[in-house]
Amino acid sequence: MADRCFSLALMVLAVALGAAAWQLDVPFQYEPVGPKAIPLILAVLLLGTALWLAIRPDRLKEAYGRSLFVRHLVVVLCLLVYAWSFELLGFVLSTWLVGTLFARLFGLDWGRALVYSAALGGVGHLVMSGLLELNVPVGTVFGG
Repeated sequence: MADRCFSLALMVLAVALGAAAWQLDVPFQYEPVGPKAIPLILAVLLLGTALWLAIRPDRLKEAYGRSLFVRHLVVVLCLLVYAWSFELLGFVLSTWLVGTLFARLFGLDWGRALVYSAALGGVGHLVMSGLLELNVPVGTVFGG
């Protein structure tokens, strides 16, 4: 029941995000996809995952104990580190750093976590800068 209540709250949030993004209009376009596309995509993804959670709630009834709380706290801290390091270290290096921490958190060993995160940062940069032609920060550490 808690999963369905949470998914309802996420659906309301997704609709609010979609409505706010739909009204977003700037007089100039600084990127090929414009500023409206990313929030709309996020709203659609959030709505889809919330619907999935409402239809198929979590079957695992793990108690929300201390270890799960610590893992959630580490995830939030990693996201804050990612937001802080994004301009300073650039997209590739900050994604590599935080991706390694997330991969370790979800059970990968150090070697695989480093390789996975390097591929994630490199491929992500190629897709975003090359294919989508978005401006991704190089990092002020590297003169960008």
